[in-house]
Amino acid sequence: MSGFPVYKRILPMLLLIIMHSLMLTGCWSRIEINDRLLVVAMFIDELEEGKVQITLGYAKPNQIASGAGGESPSSSMPYATVKGEGRNISEAYRNIQTNISREIFWGQVKIIVLSEGFARTGVEPLLDFVIRKSSIPLKTYILVAKGKAEEISMFPTQIEKFPSEIFRELVARKKIVVGSVKHFMIAREYGRGMILAYLSPNPDKSQGNQIRLVGSALFQDNRIVSTMDVHKTRGAMWLRGNIKDAVITFPSPTDSEMISLLVIGAESGISLKLQDGKFVYTLKLNVYSVIDSTDSSLDTSDPDAMRELEKILGNEVESRIRQAFDASREAGSDAFQLGAYVAWNYPAEWKKVKEDWSSVYKERTRLDIKTKAVVRLLGAQKK
Repeated sequence: MSGFPVYKRILPMLLLIIMHSLMLTGCWSRIEINDRLLVVAMFIDELEEGKVQITLGYAKPNQIASGAGGESPSSSMPYATVKGEGRNISEAYRNIQTNISREIFWGQVKIIVLSEGFARTGVEPLLDFVIRKSSIPLKTYILVAKGKAEEISMFPTQIEKFPSEIFRELVARKKIVVGSVKHFMIAREYGRGMILAYLSPNPDKSQGNQIRLVGSALFQDNRIVSTMDVHKTRGAMWLRGNIKDAVITFPSPTDSEMISLLVIGAESGISLKLQDGKFVYTLKLNVYSVIDSTDSSLDTSDPDAMRELEKILGNEVESRIRQAFDASREAGSDAFQLGAYVAWNYPAEWKKVKEDWSSVYKERTRLDIKTKAVVRLLGAQKK
């Protein structure tokens, strides 16, 4: 042993001590789940004197599990809200945190709802807050409320446990316009235009549904510049590629009875060319549909009749897209981030127009639409 190097005897002991030390250490900054308040939704309202109010919707810790405490699942809502005011979002959030026993956890936030008043003053303070709170997911959906956002923070739910889940499902299933924190980040680079779903509390409580979709809100430079009704919003969803399915109803070309076609799929692509100083976009759209219902005696076995039906469907879709594009161009809001195509295809030209893209979009863009509509399944004939 005398000839055995000392460091070879000591090294294994040191390694063993280090390994034991690592096993004994814990995460010094960890907060146990029992000490967290799981926020699933945030609602932001503008107050007088430049103040803001945030309402946080959270899962009740003692009501998350169905039947907790021996109660039936419907006897107590598993969802509640807490409010705070401040000169900015951060101060309002800290005022809430000061008065609750648990640490607010942002990692489960699904939606952020902005009041129209707050959105018209600008959403830059929200984006700044979200960027600095790294735990808030970038895929968090953002919606706009007509009136106060607080008014739609609590309403009866029959299927989902949390109201926020209803909004999340509507967006995820492409029933309303898709807009998220990530989309705002992308818009910063390509034209600074954006579109969000526009919701309103339903004043008629007898209908059992206190929330309704009233269209969409158009943004430019992070503030609302215009709104669109539901019909134009559907066109905007076609242009953004957000359509999953849709029902289009129109009079039959033979007897004016109503026919409803269910769109079951769509393929689209946008190309750009610079022509006579204008940015000319071409949207190629393939629409696939089935006959959902009809009161018409239209002979679906007649190829000419079916071609006429497909032509009408194509014209209906084109009309909706055209109205949405024209509305966004009139507002100077590149809500579809079409500026990205200029940046990709004409980078030198993009450098010239980037800072003034809102005006360029309004005055120097054009959209050509080429639609091919196909009716695949005919169903039973009335004959």
